[in-house]
Amino acid sequence: MRILLPLLLIACGAPPEPAETPEAPAPEAKAEAPAEEAPPAGKIGGAPILPHPVVIGALSADKVSEVIEAHLDELDACYTNEVAKKPDLKGKVLVKFSIQKDGSVTNARTESTSLRHEPTEACLAEVVAKQTFPALESGKLAVVQFPFSFPRG
Repeated sequence: MRILLPLLLIACGAPPEPAETPEAPAPEAKAEAPAEEAPPAGKIGGAPILPHPVVIGALSADKVSEVIEAHLDELDACYTNEVAKKPDLKGKVLVKFSIQKDGSVTNARTESTSLRHEPTEACLAEVVAKQTFPALESGKLAVVQFPFSFPRG
């Protein structure tokens, strides 16, 4: 049996070497497409942009609209100044802000947008932030979501 074992080992031989597989060719370097511009600031989605203002608090939407409408020239200028540079500029912006008990505005910002143009959105928030609304009828705060659509018409 002693002689048989080595003969069996020799006869069987060592396990065969795995066949060499050719290396896959390296992928060709693709010419990179020019990087697209990053989307402008502004949050797409989020709160829906309704066609009328939404006010939560002790101030009517009509009174809020009266103040906004009294400053439409300033608000429209936010858009018209920018559309001259970017003729295809159009969309909606929902500005959210708080009205304090005394009628002053805090926290004016873009809540959602389809305009996606940060300079226009920032200008709208700045103009709204400067306004003074009627004092609240009760409570300490009213939260407003006000829609703007451009071009207006």
